[in-house]
Amino acid sequence: MDSNFLNIVANKDRLQKELVFYSLYLMIFENFVSSWKEKSLDFYSNWRIKDEQTGEYYYFVKTELVDGEFRSIRDMEKEKQYNRDVFQRVKENGKSYPKLSLFLWMTEMQFINEADYQILKKCYSKRNEYAHGIDKCLERFVSKEEKNLLISLIEISKKASKNWFYYVELPTNPNIDPQKLVYENTNTGMPLVYTGTELFYSLVLANLNDIFDGEDENAIH
Repeated sequence: MDSNFLNIVANKDRLQKELVFYSLYLMIFENFVSSWKEKSLDFYSNWRIKDEQTGEYYYFVKTELVDGEFRSIRDMEKEKQYNRDVFQRVKENGKSYPKLSLFLWMTEMQFINEADYQILKKCYSKRNEYAHGIDKCLERFVSKEEKNLLISLIEISKKASKNWFYYVELPTNPNIDPQKLVYENTNTGMPLVYTGTELFYSLVLANLNDIFDGEDENAIH
């Protein structure tokens, strides 16, 4: 086993900082993906039914006459179309990449821009590196680039959530009164929006420098 790896594992403070970073990164990335999967479902589906036998929810439903009664049943064609539209946009050698496809959908729907999409591709690559090779990651320091990538992921998440609220929720939710919203003092006319997730992300950002206090020019020690 590499002696550098043994030295890192033996350094309790250093190991704790590294593991905190990787755990935060993976948690935030997966939370971001999960949240936007749900939003994409909300965008394409306006209701759901529960299969009483399996307990599974179906978001694409059609009404058919069954035994003289109109019943809501799973619409497999719409479900397949949804998966094609959202999760099968990015393909390589016949293989689909659902997460990258979701990010591309977000870009084409203008919740994020092309620059954000390119950053998310890097975030996805790092996610795979951390999830499948954490032992290799622990053989080196967490770099400033990696820390900045996490910060960019958080900022993109906050931006996308605000755009979702402004362009989807605000126009379609009759319970929201635009006249009662507080708006940013910018030319965008965007309302100030703060979610529980965003507040959590703000705490993460505030604590990142504390976690990695004393970093050098290239890496976090």
